[in-house]
Amino acid sequence: MELKINRYASMLKPSLIREMKVLADKYNDVIDFTLGEPHISRHTYEVIQEGLHHKMMESSLGYSHQYGIIELRMAISEYCKHNYGQIYDPYSEIIITTGVSEPISAVFKTILEEDDEVIIFSPSFTLYNTNVQMYGGKVVLYDMVENDMQVKEEVLSRLITAKTKAILVNSPCNPTGKIFSEEENEVIYNCIKDKPIFVISDEIYREIVFEQKKCCSLSKYPRLRDRLFILNGFSKSYAMTGWRIGYVLGPKEFINTVAVVHQNFVASASTISQYAALEALNHPELTKNIQQLYEKNRNYVYQQLKPYFKHVVLPEGAFYLYIDVSNYGLTSYEFAMNLLKSKQVAIVPSMAFEPNDSGYVRLSYCCDFETLRAGVLRIQNFIKSL
Repeated sequence: MELKINRYASMLKPSLIREMKVLADKYNDVIDFTLGEPHISRHTYEVIQEGLHHKMMESSLGYSHQYGIIELRMAISEYCKHNYGQIYDPYSEIIITTGVSEPISAVFKTILEEDDEVIIFSPSFTLYNTNVQMYGGKVVLYDMVENDMQVKEEVLSRLITAKTKAILVNSPCNPTGKIFSEEENEVIYNCIKDKPIFVISDEIYREIVFEQKKCCSLSKYPRLRDRLFILNGFSKSYAMTGWRIGYVLGPKEFINTVAVVHQNFVASASTISQYAALEALNHPELTKNIQQLYEKNRNYVYQQLKPYFKHVVLPEGAFYLYIDVSNYGLTSYEFAMNLLKSKQVAIVPSMAFEPNDSGYVRLSYCCDFETLRAGVLRIQNFIKSL
């Protein structure tokens, strides 16, 4: 008797980001630049703990509504309206989710059918690709590295076919820190405005931008309103990764199906964590402080490492540095492994974000400054030993 599992699930590979994290944890004196794990998370808890304690004492801690507690949905609705001009009904167009990875999966599960195509801008967060594949879809990559990190109409239009079901935009981007400009958003809009294509806008890093750069969103186009899903959350901008609270905004026509999928995945997001997120929204200074810390870190690590490498992408937002290490005659995987073994510094090879080893590595600098400085010194010493 032969037992079989789902063929799409059997093709999935573990996240290389997590694999590098596991390897890093084997070293006692490691400096870990693998995960997007803000070191300032303890400070967030210190700020919100008193208000959270009072809320927990006066409120039910059972299951919440599958869409999430209404107080948080109303607060998010007001936040998105005030900050981004995104107007969504808290009762029917907002779902509180378990982080942002879960709604990525829930939205794809809702919209994808066999052999549907999804355009993704590469390099990209690994779970985009695996979720498309898990539901029988096909990933179509727009290669940003080959196109000078720009969205070009002639290139994008060639990727759109009768099978294109969705296009996914992550701005600011993991792993490059790129922000899609107004002109690039206009290119995307012009390519899809007259076609039945869903739009997924992952805006989890939207609050973390540098040099007061404007971060635009495809939500500015009214014609996309009835097919646009916006993903955001508290993990990055409030340093609340472990609380696992995100949200998805979308048109009522489709969000009710996303809610059913979400309910089947997790029933509802953690009620305690939802109250924590609600309390965090009362402290916008948290996001401001985080943004300032990461801009300082970005400036330092970029200036310190740029002279040593073939190319370093200057991040406009988020908290990652994407570095071309190919001038040392090593693949990105070889470079990352040798760096970990010889200097106990953990970074992530490009294969976590691209289909092939492009020679880039990702360094996450959302740590305290002293840790960053010590890690940079080790990297510089490693390079000098090559």
